[in-house]
Amino acid sequence: MQAIVWTKYGSPDGLQLQEIETPVPKDDEVLVRVRATTVTAGDCEMRRLQLPLMLSFPMRLYAGPIRPTRIPILGQELAGDVTAVGPNVTAFKTGDPVFGTTGFRFGAYAEYICLKAPPSETQGALARKPANMSYEEAAAVPTAGFEALHFLRQAAVQPGQKVLVFGAGGSIGTFAVQLAHTFGAAVTAVDSAPKLAMLRSLGADHVIDYVQQDFTQNGEAYDVIIDVVGKKGFARRLKSLSPNGHYFLANAGLSHLLRGWWTSMTGGKKVVIGSSSQTKEDLLFLKELIEAGKLKSVIDERRFSLAQIPEAHRYAETGHKMGNIAITVA
Repeated sequence: MQAIVWTKYGSPDGLQLQEIETPVPKDDEVLVRVRATTVTAGDCEMRRLQLPLMLSFPMRLYAGPIRPTRIPILGQELAGDVTAVGPNVTAFKTGDPVFGTTGFRFGAYAEYICLKAPPSETQGALARKPANMSYEEAAAVPTAGFEALHFLRQAAVQPGQKVLVFGAGGSIGTFAVQLAHTFGAAVTAVDSAPKLAMLRSLGADHVIDYVQQDFTQNGEAYDVIIDVVGKKGFARRLKSLSPNGHYFLANAGLSHLLRGWWTSMTGGKKVVIGSSSQTKEDLLFLKELIEAGKLKSVIDERRFSLAQIPEAHRYAETGHKMGNIAITVA
């Protein structure tokens, strides 16, 4: 089979198309023919090994001190068809269309992948693909959908509350806008002008072009702020949080960790930095919303093939993508 092999840390040049052996499923695994995968910010950060301080050193030790050897193939999200099942697998059968995530096992940048089937899953989650989605649309759901759902559930968002999503036009942001709208919140979406019409179509009640307007100056206080961008201005944006609100930071540096800890310890505002647990139950919950027409994937107009994954990584790092970057594998 063909796969994009991760040969070195750093630039996308270390992602190389190679012919490797097709895996064989173990007793509790299924073999999936991958039809589509994605390029996420997490894939790019892993490739560069540009992770939060508490993760970068141990992850490098695990993956390989000099070059990645234990994780030869990146890619966390996928959709495809089950082509073989281990003798202990009862949850899936050959021919089932599926979607899911591999978690920190990675491995989705390939034509085939073996994944553990329920109830023996240890990382990631796998379920039957929503009937009303293409493979590309389904592959884009799990990672960002899990994170957005995790944030909103932790905040226990109630109808009528004000939710602001900063960086709303990306993968996590587009799902956060839709989920917050579904939960009955009044949603304000902040991103660049070309993405605002799309965000309105997803259910945003208010949209703000961050180039033209600084939302921290509008006098509004928000019950929940989901900050997908991080970077500079975190302290200023924190001032727009209501006294007992929740601020979720998806891209945190060391200074954010320290500031967030101090804010949470000394007042009513809660700064939350963390990731979802990626359970099959949550994947099925997202699937129900999809099949009910309440949730959809936003796919960037630029599409890529398996061989073009290095180019897709470069595009992802420009910061110009809309929604998710889909990779058509087969």
